Amino acid sequence: MTARKSSPKNKPRTGPAAKTASSASKSASHASENLEFSIDRDAVTNYLLWSHVIIILLVTVWFFGIGIVFAVLYYFTIGKWLPRKQADALRYWIEGNTLRIEEGVYFLNRKAVPLDRITDVVASQGPLLRRFGIWALKVQTAGRGQGMPEGLLYGVSGPEDARDRILAAREAAMRSKS
Repeated sequence: MTARKSSPKNKPRTGPAAKTASSASKSASHASENLEFSIDRDAVTNYLLWSHVIIILLVTVWFFGIGIVFAVLYYFTIGKWLPRKQADALRYWIEGNTLRIEEGVYFLNRKAVPLDRITDVVASQGPLLRRFGIWALKVQTAGRGQGMPEGLLYGVSGPEDARDRILAAREAAMRSKS
């Protein structure tokens, strides 16, 4: 993976509601402490932009045969604005015994996943994600099928560390429940 410049938008939000822990063991031992995950917003923006362009090309070429025109129009009109807004709207954090996910520009989605329901966190990277050096963390839970994750976390900095922190917090939540 390549090193990317850090910008103010890449830094996690701070304040009384979002304390960051320095290690998985510290976050696991303090279940009431909040932990927000850092996101590489520039890489996520580029990924979203090119995934939109590719989808537009494929769909419009398939149905209409004029995909190049629509893809160029999208790229030069809202193509630079919309993916940046989508990347800026992403927020993932652990609050108490819950993994919280916020996303969306036009349609806001807020999801709360109880940590004790999480069965696995899978790090995946397809060709387009690999091109931009980011990973997607798929949060699997009991009660959801293997094909559809309960939560999808794009562009988390240090995906293996984030995975370990989520699983450590899950173990702490399960211990505190019993």
